[in-house]
Amino acid sequence: MDVIKQYFEESKESVCALIPTEVFEFDQADNDGKLKNYRITPQQFETALTNKFSDAQKYLSYLAGHLEDQRSLIAAFASTPIAFSDAWNMKAEELTSDDVVALTKSGGHFQFNQLPGIGSMMYRTSYPKGLVQSLGTGITKGFRHRTGGIYEEDSLNEMGIFKYATPTGAAGMMEYRFVEKFSCRLGIPFVFLITQWFKYNTNYELDNQWLYMTSVAKVVSDKDHPYSPIELQLISKDEALKHVDSLLNAIKFKGEFTIRPPMPEHLRLGWSYSKIKGDKRAKLVSFAREKRLGCPGTDCGGAPFSKLKNSDIHIGHRISQHWNSQNVGVVDVHHPYNLYLSCAACNIALSAKYPTEIDKLIQENGTIGDWLMNGLLDA
Repeated sequence: MDVIKQYFEESKESVCALIPTEVFEFDQADNDGKLKNYRITPQQFETALTNKFSDAQKYLSYLAGHLEDQRSLIAAFASTPIAFSDAWNMKAEELTSDDVVALTKSGGHFQFNQLPGIGSMMYRTSYPKGLVQSLGTGITKGFRHRTGGIYEEDSLNEMGIFKYATPTGAAGMMEYRFVEKFSCRLGIPFVFLITQWFKYNTNYELDNQWLYMTSVAKVVSDKDHPYSPIELQLISKDEALKHVDSLLNAIKFKGEFTIRPPMPEHLRLGWSYSKIKGDKRAKLVSFAREKRLGCPGTDCGGAPFSKLKNSDIHIGHRISQHWNSQNVGVVDVHHPYNLYLSCAACNIALSAKYPTEIDKLIQENGTIGDWLMNGLLDA
């Protein structure tokens, strides 16, 4: 089984374990603000989960197309978290041209509404639903919100955490939980579009009376009950595109592979090749010795780091500096994911080789980036 399919099945099993053993009953306001009673049986939850996630290959195929579409929308329309938060916190149902100018200066992006039946449902007039799915896939692409409208359970806090009201149907609840579990298992968060819209007077453009503003957010919650709302954090366009590309790459790989999530900038910069010295270098060596790791090279026969002098332990490059110098622009050669511990002899022997025959052993030990992302260095 492909690793990505294995993660899919494990995520589905984790969601199944969250299904209540008794009928779940709750009250929730409808579009008119009136409380309505809902009842969902365990069997309905199970059926919803099976119907939506029964076939890994089919889901992953749909997901790849969905992500390509997400990429296009994010690239074209995503506003900065600051601009989106400012617009949200205005709590205004209508914007003026001065408001738009100010929000644009902080990275806001606006577009006029699309007419009923035309264009994306993220921006379509007379489409009241808050949750929008990619056409033909059943996969949720994002959420619509109108300030002062019918979605007052939605919230955005000062940390940029967006909480979206729980769907009343079993299928929506199961998707929330699956996306969380799958994101955690992959180590790559799913991303959603969030759109808010405002009244905007244009007296001589009668078909364009609304402005839409879009941002993008990543999944940060991992709830233990189907009815819990999903929580997302606003992120930049650049980060969102990295997550989308990482997910796409994960789907395209077959068999054994390692998914490496995007690394926070403070780790990428703080643990790049030139920064690893003094206490940082000592921490790496100490960790390798405590874990009884050895050099992944062949020239030394896999010498244990515990038997090597500190001066004989080097920071190696999976993709060598020499190879990279002959292929400018291919890779950030000093990125922590490209660095590993090696003995002096094997480090020299790597020379211009790429790909290197010791890469499998490097994967087993983990790169310096892997250690950082797993919190093993408590960096």
